[in-house]
Amino acid sequence: MVLVAVLVTGVAPGIAAAAPAEVATAAPTAIRMTVGIDEKELDTMRARARAGEKSVPQQLGPRQGRAPRTPDDDKRDRQPAQKPATAEKQARATAAAAERQTTRAPGAVTAAPPPPVQSEPNRRLLDECFSAPESAPGMGRIHNRFTHCQRIDVEAEYWIIRNGVPVEKQGTTTATLELFTQTDDKQRRARQWARIQRDSVDYDWGWWDNIWLAPNVPLTIIGQCREPFSVCGASGGGVTFPWVYWDNQVAWQSWDVYNKPGSGVGRDVISYNHEYVELFTDFPPFVTIKRGESPQRKLRCDSATYFRHGTVTYPHACVFSEVTPRSVFTTDPSSTYYLVSLHILQAQDAPNQTYPRLVPDGVPPPRDKRIPGKYLAGDENAPGLHRISPQLHPTEDKENDAHKNGACYGTGVHADLYRDLGLPVPPDTSIPEECDEYPMGSTLEGAAHPDWDFSVKAVPRSHNRAAGGKVRVYYVDDRILQWDYDLEDPFDSNDRFYVDVQ
Repeated sequence: MVLVAVLVTGVAPGIAAAAPAEVATAAPTAIRMTVGIDEKELDTMRARARAGEKSVPQQLGPRQGRAPRTPDDDKRDRQPAQKPATAEKQARATAAAAERQTTRAPGAVTAAPPPPVQSEPNRRLLDECFSAPESAPGMGRIHNRFTHCQRIDVEAEYWIIRNGVPVEKQGTTTATLELFTQTDDKQRRARQWARIQRDSVDYDWGWWDNIWLAPNVPLTIIGQCREPFSVCGASGGGVTFPWVYWDNQVAWQSWDVYNKPGSGVGRDVISYNHEYVELFTDFPPFVTIKRGESPQRKLRCDSATYFRHGTVTYPHACVFSEVTPRSVFTTDPSSTYYLVSLHILQAQDAPNQTYPRLVPDGVPPPRDKRIPGKYLAGDENAPGLHRISPQLHPTEDKENDAHKNGACYGTGVHADLYRDLGLPVPPDTSIPEECDEYPMGSTLEGAAHPDWDFSVKAVPRSHNRAAGGKVRVYYVDDRILQWDYDLEDPFDSNDRFYVDVQ
């Protein structure tokens, strides 16, 4: 006869919900961990408790080594090695499929570069994340592209089983698990922190076991990544304490999940993996039959070389890929760029009123103008924008500028194309004014794109340059990768972002 514990985790109550997160790997409402113990061992533990002895040590030590291998690990290792060409093709297809399968959470805004990953969670981010609503049911909160947090209800049901079948429930232990993860902007790494929320553990075993047995049953937590070792690996062993110790401490336990550059594809060495934590009890005399897992969160890691603020570079990073990137522009008149915000708002909401016209004024337009990039919460099909640069996309960048000049100033190689269609009065350089364009010239969907329309408007030079600086900073702070034509299904695989005018 064996004692079995069934551990169930779900979203903690009282947290607001938003749009669904990821269809293909939606967070389960219950995750069960089954732990067995021989009935004689259980009787011995109870007898020792009656004699006033602890049934298991009060503190088992913070690290007990990595989790034992599972049948899935062995099966994965038996897979034949791929030939290099086949492996590269498969990796590209996997990267593309990972993006196609993601239904993103509402956009999160990164206001500044993420703070460096330290030994303890960043207090500001920790407070902000846990005080804000969830990104989606079962997902927790993706606070920004570099930060995730979640509270998860934990329920452990203990059973006597015969011949592997539960026959008698012994008791229930409940708690709340807290998770906080911050990704790095210097390494292909995510640091996970976990703890049981203080004073959240309750026991329902019966009055005697509630005092002497249930609090001393051990629980182990360990950080993991889902993909094979060729893609990612987790460092740090399992942390094992009795329930009573977890319940009476506030220290965070941490693990690092590393993404392997060798698994990446494309110019920026893009690779995807999932991070999560496991809960189990393999401390003798307990043996885990089925492990519990927290909901898995998907990371996109890269080694792009063009991210920098001044002389500070960010050569490698991982971000949470289940959030929709968006740059927020304010219409507050106190901002240094609000006239650009008003132009973007008009281009997104009233494109037919913008220049260049489709036909000369007074002639009925053949269709409505179509300008992409507006952020629509929950709309997966909203057309977004993709980043380009003069260094990596010289042809597209030069053509965007040429079309803008033709529509704004009536100059350049495309002047005739916009005659009687562009701005009636060019920007006045004596004020001084400049030509603002939307979508921005730093996007693939800019003025030269054959499938989309655009808008130009004369704005004060100071507003135009402040807005341009804001966009450049946003690209770095939200880790927006530049367009890569060589990715499999590039429109699905490349970073897509939006402009949200508020």
